[in-house]
Amino acid sequence: MPKTALMFGSIGAIMETSDIQRRAYNQALKEAGLQWEWDRGVYAELLNQSGGQERLALLVAATGAGLSTAQIEAIHARKTQIACAELVSQRRSLRPGVGALIQLARSRQMKVAFVTTTYQPNIDAIFEAAGDALAPANFDYIASRSNVVHGKPHPEAYRTALAHLQVAPADVLAIEDTAVSVMSAKRAGLLVVATPGDITAGQDFWQADLVVKSLLAEDESLDAQVVTLLG
Repeated sequence: MPKTALMFGSIGAIMETSDIQRRAYNQALKEAGLQWEWDRGVYAELLNQSGGQERLALLVAATGAGLSTAQIEAIHARKTQIACAELVSQRRSLRPGVGALIQLARSRQMKVAFVTTTYQPNIDAIFEAAGDALAPANFDYIASRSNVVHGKPHPEAYRTALAHLQVAPADVLAIEDTAVSVMSAKRAGLLVVATPGDITAGQDFWQADLVVKSLLAEDESLDAQVVTLLG
C-alpha cells in the first residue's frame, strides 16, 4: 500500500549539523566557566539523550556542577546563538537525497512534515542556511519544541503530526538520523528509515526498518530500498 505522508524528523536528517552543534556547546560552556570539552566521541554518546537542555541537566546531575535551571537555559541559548550564526554564515547543503525525496513525495501528492523537537531558532537557521534548496512551504506541517511537552524518544511529536495531517501511522514513512529519534517514530507506529550522520553513525539503529548511509544510491538516484518503502 503506497504511503500518503513523508516525515523528516531531527534537523540532522535534513542537514548535517551535529559537529557545528558540538563546537557551539564547547564555546558556550567555556564562556560559562565550565571545564567541559566534548570531543566527537563524547558528543555521540550525549546524542543518546534528545534535547540540549535535557543533556545539560543530566550532566549537571551526574557531575554535581551545581548549575541552576536558569544557568542551563542560558548556556543552551548561547549555544543555539553560536550554532545558528555559523549555519547561516556558511550556507550549507541539504543531506544527499533530501530534496529529491521531497520532490518525489510532492509528485505523488503525499503530505510532507518536518517533525523535530528542537527550538524554533534552529529550524529558522536550517531554512536560511539551505537557501533556495528548502523552504517552509515544502512542508505541510512543521513541529518544534513549543508543540510538545515531551521530547524524543517519547512519541508525542509524531502523534501530534499524525493528528494535524490526519493520517494513520501505517500510511507514513519517517526519516531520522539518531537512534533515540528512530525510537520516537517507532513508538508512534511509523515505518522508519535511519540515515545516520557523521557523529551518530556508531549508534545502534536496531529499531529502524532500514538503515542507509544516504538517501541516494551510488548512481545519484534515490535509493531503491527507500523508494520501495514509499510503496
